[in-house]
Amino acid sequence: MRRLAGGLVGTADALNAAAKVVLGLLLLWMTLATFTQVLVRFVFTNFGFAISAPWTEELSRYAMIWVVFLGMGVGFRTGMLLSLTFVTDGLGPRAGQALRYAAQALSFGFLVTIFLLGLRFVEFGAIERSPALSIPKTWVYWAMPAGAALGCLNILALVADTWQRGADIRATSAPTRRED
Repeated sequence: MRRLAGGLVGTADALNAAAKVVLGLLLLWMTLATFTQVLVRFVFTNFGFAISAPWTEELSRYAMIWVVFLGMGVGFRTGMLLSLTFVTDGLGPRAGQALRYAAQALSFGFLVTIFLLGLRFVEFGAIERSPALSIPKTWVYWAMPAGAALGCLNILALVADTWQRGADIRATSAPTRRED
């Protein structure tokens, strides 16, 4: 059982490392597209150049959607998502941990719902194209099920890692593994 938990944690951590690289690239992409939009809209217009770049706004928006869903998925690994912990911290160790595990179970159920709804969006996106970039909307809509699946995997990894180390799940706001 510990080997299975270790494999799950290792897989989740490897996927998270790749997702963090993708997140960084998406943030860079979003920043460059927004900077280009500002240049085109304000700077070039002041110099008398009438250039339009509608693709930059669309590109930024789609990158932000992916950043939100992938970031959410990664955030579940260490419990770094926004939460109110004063209740679980104020309760005794046993009740506080039980409440935190219940919150993780509810989050898992919510992510499964997002995953299933996201798959419906992906189906619908097959008949839709983005206005400026003219790409299939499925590329955008895959962010929902991808982020939700990563979140589910990370909740399982968080619980497995906490169980494997015999740690208090309420103390997961710090990275659970040392990075060498």
